[in-house]
Amino acid sequence: MKFNELPFHESLSKALDKIGYVELTPIQAKSIPFAMEGNDLTGLAQTGTGKTMAFLLPTLHRLLSAEEEEALPYALVLAPTRELTIQIAEEAKKLLEFTDLGVATIIGGTDYKSQEQALGNKACIIVATPGRLIDFVKNHGLSLENIKVVILDEADRMFDMGFVQDLKYIFHKCKNRKQSLLFSATLSYEVVRLASKYLNDPIEVHINPEKVITERIDQSLLHLGREEKLPYLVNSLLNYPIEGLGIIFTNYKMNIPKIVSALRRFGITATGLSSELDQKKRIRLLRDFKAGKYKYLIATDVASRGIDIENIDVVYNYDLPQDAENYVHRIGRTARAGRKGQSIGFCSETDYTELERIEKYLNSKIPVAEIREEYLEFPKGEFTPVFADEVIPGEKKYQDRERGGRGGKPRQGERGERGSGEHRSGDRNRHKGKTGGGHPPAKMSHPGGHPHQTGPEHKHPAKMTHHELKHGHQPKEGKGKPHNRKNEQKKSFQKNDPRRNLFDINEVKQSKKQKQSIWKSILSFFKKD
Repeated sequence: MKFNELPFHESLSKALDKIGYVELTPIQAKSIPFAMEGNDLTGLAQTGTGKTMAFLLPTLHRLLSAEEEEALPYALVLAPTRELTIQIAEEAKKLLEFTDLGVATIIGGTDYKSQEQALGNKACIIVATPGRLIDFVKNHGLSLENIKVVILDEADRMFDMGFVQDLKYIFHKCKNRKQSLLFSATLSYEVVRLASKYLNDPIEVHINPEKVITERIDQSLLHLGREEKLPYLVNSLLNYPIEGLGIIFTNYKMNIPKIVSALRRFGITATGLSSELDQKKRIRLLRDFKAGKYKYLIATDVASRGIDIENIDVVYNYDLPQDAENYVHRIGRTARAGRKGQSIGFCSETDYTELERIEKYLNSKIPVAEIREEYLEFPKGEFTPVFADEVIPGEKKYQDRERGGRGGKPRQGERGERGSGEHRSGDRNRHKGKTGGGHPPAKMSHPGGHPHQTGPEHKHPAKMTHHELKHGHQPKEGKGKPHNRKNEQKKSFQKNDPRRNLFDINEVKQSKKQKQSIWKSILSFFKKD
């Protein structure tokens, strides 16, 4: 079906011609006719299938075709991330180009004043993240009583991010809504429950996501060692240039500056995107990438959803994602708007567990490509570096780690985008029982359950403050009376004892046996004296 076969409002048809949309995607063809009639609807479809136009076109058509002028704002679109919100708002602005109506984007990380101005500039549609929208309702007097259409995009992700109560609050505030549209990649229990409570006899529209992926995306897999990934990536990008853009996904923020730096040294225009960047920088970076300043974007899963850029030719999975669903979201960045795309995955010795999950989820094997031996080493010759003076996101932290300086050990939550340790599933299986990725802590735990301290900081209990006693400072043995603690010496390990390990089973058992309160320790000390 073609767009010009549907009876859209004249201004929308004119905008569609200018944008260049011709053929409807499956989710658009199935959902738009029902939504144009005013039916509530649930759409089950993965990212990259054209969901945005599937809900924007019928909503704006009903507004522009209304016999009586509707009160504004007319429609509300809720999305889980700022990036996705911005993308939806940009598409809505394109469709409204030949009208005098506007779009208000309500997201965190930007100033309130500009958003308030947008609301007052004949905004017929609000595109928002739940948190900032509720802030506007509670603290800035925004009323949602005129909202006639409520749209939830990527509803499953909103539940994953903890927006359940926020969504219920917003639906309660939209008392006069006439239509509700819900789009999700999966039908979780919470999604079905919300739909049954707030949607009125919705029409269900499903498409087969696996079929869309296999038909439009050429997938391949390369088995490489961890140290071979970076040189192989550089060689691949240099020897297989693309017309459009490319995204390279990694599981860890600390990998981003390393990859960006390596690519730039070989003249490849690249930049990085992670949650460490503030909102303004992320928006500017994405605009520059979309405009072609950078050929490749290196990103964590923060960019796997909501980045709607049509000319993504290739997606590289530098690390296979730990969540099988994220594989679909990542490669779904390419082959958009009816185009075809390519997906290339690197599978190292630590990625096999993830590969099994992904292939089980897809219900098919990813084709394995042949390794080119000459790509396993960085290319020789002279290359002109690019963006030498430009700061790479996260570069300082990466350099600190490389030097083993203050930032040499990432804090908890820094290794992965979601706070997960750097060790992957395969590593965890090999180091069962360990925590923090297997790195021993800076300070060992005293067998008695209190910090093991030495040196002049130890005090006699009579000279210790209440705060010091409360927080477990160990008393120093009194002068002139050597304190004999043979039992404790037997159970504690010397500094250079090879058994002095946080994960030693015997030590843990011993520490449990003699664990007692600080007050009992102090009383025991006085009794011995």
